[in-house]
Amino acid sequence: MTSDGSALAESNLGYPGWRVLAAAVIGLAFSPGPMIFGTFGLFAPHFVSEHGWSRGAIMLALTFFNVAGVLVSPLTGSLLDRHGVRRLLFPAMIALALGFPALAYLAGSLPLLYAVTFAWGATTVATQSISYSKLITGWFVQHRGLAIGIAAAGLGVGYVVMPLIAGALLSALDWRVALSALALLVMTVPFFCNLALARPAAVTATLASTTAVAGLTLAEARRTREFALMAAAILLASVALTGIVPHISLLALDHGLSTGQAAAVASAYGLSTIAGRVLVGWLADHFPVPRVAIAFFACSALGFVLAVSVGAHAGMGLLVMVALTIGLGFGAESDVIALFISRYFGQRAFAAIYGYLLAAFLVGSSIGPALFGFVRDASGGYGAVMTIATGLMAAACCALALLPVTKREPVPA
Repeated sequence: MTSDGSALAESNLGYPGWRVLAAAVIGLAFSPGPMIFGTFGLFAPHFVSEHGWSRGAIMLALTFFNVAGVLVSPLTGSLLDRHGVRRLLFPAMIALALGFPALAYLAGSLPLLYAVTFAWGATTVATQSISYSKLITGWFVQHRGLAIGIAAAGLGVGYVVMPLIAGALLSALDWRVALSALALLVMTVPFFCNLALARPAAVTATLASTTAVAGLTLAEARRTREFALMAAAILLASVALTGIVPHISLLALDHGLSTGQAAAVASAYGLSTIAGRVLVGWLADHFPVPRVAIAFFACSALGFVLAVSVGAHAGMGLLVMVALTIGLGFGAESDVIALFISRYFGQRAFAAIYGYLLAAFLVGSSIGPALFGFVRDASGGYGAVMTIATGLMAAACCALALLPVTKREPVPA
C-alpha cells in the first residue's frame, strides 16, 4: 500500500487500519448472527408459554429473516459500493436495535412474528460481514487475510458471549424487558464504530494516491466460471455447516450427555470457529485461497464422518472432537467469501459481488437447520443427515478444486 518506511505501513501499530479492524471485531460481535441467532433459542420458550405456538413455528421466523437477507443482500452490496459503508451501517444498526422491542411487543401472532423478522432481516444486512469485509479489504493488502480472520473472530466471540448476556438478563428481568435491554446494548456500538471508521483526511488522500481500485464489475464477475464455482461451494457448505449449529447440543444429548456436557460440546464448536477464522486468514496470506479452504472444509467432512461412525453412546471426548473438526470449516467459510472476491475479482465491485455470494450462503443457512431436523425426525437419529452433510462438504471441496490457483495479490510499491 505504501513503502516499508511509511507511517501507513500495515506492520506499524500506528496504522489507522488496525483501528478499523478493532471496530470490525466489535461490530461483528454485535451483528445479527450472535445477537439474534445466538439468543433466539433462549427466548423461544417464552413465546411458547405466552402464545402456545410450537417451537417449529417459532423457529420458522429465522427462515423469514434469512429469506429477506437473500433478497436484499445483492442490492445492499451495490449500495455499499456506491455510497460507502458508514452511510448504510449506522441506519442498519438502528434497525437491528429496534427489532428487539418489536419482537417483544408487536409479534402477537405468528403472521406478525414472521412480518417482524422478515423486515428485520431486510433492514440489517449492512450490519453483517459484507460491510466490514469491504472496509478491511480497502485498508489491508499485505495482511489482508489475517485482518479478515481477526475480524471474523468477532462473530465467534459474539456467539460465546451473547447467549450468556441474554441468559443473565432473562434471569433478572421479564423476557420482554430483556429483549429491549438487548436493543440498548446494540445501540452502544454504532457510535463507537462510526468514530473508528472515520478516515482522517490525510490518510484518505494518501490511500487514494497509492492504491488503484481495480477489478471486475459485478456483471463481468457473474459471467465468470470462478463466480459460479464459488457460489456453488458456498451454498453446499453452508447447508451442512449452518445446519449443524442448532443441533450440535441436541446431538450430544442424544448420545446420553448431560445438559452441562452438551453445552460444553457446543462451546467447543464455537471456540473452534474462532480458531478457524483466524487460521484461515493467516494461511491465506501465504498460500492459495482455494487450497486453504479445501483443507478446512475437508476437516469438517472428517468431523461429519466421525459423527456417523461413533456409537450410540459415544463419550464426551469423541463428541468434542466432532465439534472441533466441524467448527473449523464453519469458521473458514465466513473468511473465504471476502478472500475469494479480493483475489479473483478485485475491489472495484467488492460489496456488490459479496452481496450475491452472501445470498448463496443465506440460502444454504435457510435450508440447513430444517434439513437436519426433518431428517433426524424421519430417521430417528443424526446418522443419515451427517452422511448427507459429508457428501455436501465433499461436493464443495470438488467445486473449489476446479478454481484456478492464483498468486497472492501483488502489493503496490
